[in-house]
Amino acid sequence: MRSTMRRRQVTRDKRPIRSATRDKTISQYASLPVIDDVDIAWVCDVLGFPSNAFTGSSGIDSRRSIMRSAESLDVEACPGSGKTTLLVAKLAILGRKWTANRSGLCVLSHTNVARREIETRLGNTAAGRSLLAYPHFIGTIHGFVNEFLALPWLRSLGYPIEMIDDEVSLRRRWQKLSFPTRRALEQNIHSRQILRVQDTSFGLGAVRWGKGGELG
Repeated sequence: MRSTMRRRQVTRDKRPIRSATRDKTISQYASLPVIDDVDIAWVCDVLGFPSNAFTGSSGIDSRRSIMRSAESLDVEACPGSGKTTLLVAKLAILGRKWTANRSGLCVLSHTNVARREIETRLGNTAAGRSLLAYPHFIGTIHGFVNEFLALPWLRSLGYPIEMIDDEVSLRRRWQKLSFPTRRALEQNIHSRQILRVQDTSFGLGAVRWGKGGELG
């Protein structure tokens, strides 16, 4: 089986700029910084990897080509082969060299697990932490649609958005459980985080909480 990571390098806030010399609208986009071998050596040192982690002993390695590429790519490899590590390393370099303040990188993942892994790894470097705030976006596809499409559309129609808060939602779900169920979950070292939705059917997955007891 193969696990596929699809990386799309996207810029945000692409506003048309009027040319001063011609009466013509020109779309100006923030270009990706150039990545060279010096940058790759830097990120290996920052992340605690061997200096040839992405270049190989001979310097001819597909990971080096991926790191230096400014084109859209599909990277396919088996689970555990280092796709996320490669992505995090490249993002750290881009964050270090990024100079635009109104255009940023958009990193989309299919699951919150992948998003949290990327955020955790990036948070370990100063350059990576810069990507966790505006003008950049790192999150799930659902999060992107909610923030930049659904919520602005609802507000434009006059619908008030009272609250979007995972903790409040989890607390309300926890309170709806019977006392014996909550007690059993606590005895099995489960917190309200176990009530996070795991799939598009709003299922919690199989959560064992006592003698024969199971949620989900």
